[in-house]
Amino acid sequence: MRLSRKAWNNVIIVSMLLMIFLFNTTNNILTGGDDGDLQTSLIPNHAILMTLQMPTITIERIGQGWRATPPSTVTEAEMLTVAGNWQALKMTPFDGDIPQQMPKIAIAWLAGENSGRVFQLYQDGEHMLVLHQQQLFQIRDTSISSLLIETY
Repeated sequence: MRLSRKAWNNVIIVSMLLMIFLFNTTNNILTGGDDGDLQTSLIPNHAILMTLQMPTITIERIGQGWRATPPSTVTEAEMLTVAGNWQALKMTPFDGDIPQQMPKIAIAWLAGENSGRVFQLYQDGEHMLVLHQQQLFQIRDTSISSLLIETY
């Protein structure tokens, strides 16, 4: 093929644009689209949970372990599981209305922060709704019991 220098430049530019388009579309297909970008953690990944105040009990980090206040029959493994859930669970923005039921309120105190983060938790069927900083989020396929320790 005999093309001028200007024509070859145009061919290269068009082929590069096609490659960029191809890479972007295959990336969205492989990663499942943009839904992952909307997910956020209850607590930032780099943050350290120091204290978690729940309706009936407070758990505090003591070195590598956890302590319950007031003292109860809750095991350290249960406290570790709940604290791990606060770090691991992902929530997505929710456009619905706030349920009319009374929320369970939890306050998470993170290392290096002067005030606690207040979370209002609502059970909505199989899913849980979280109101945090006047924004409503949804956590799918989980219940409030995975984030709170209930003692009576």
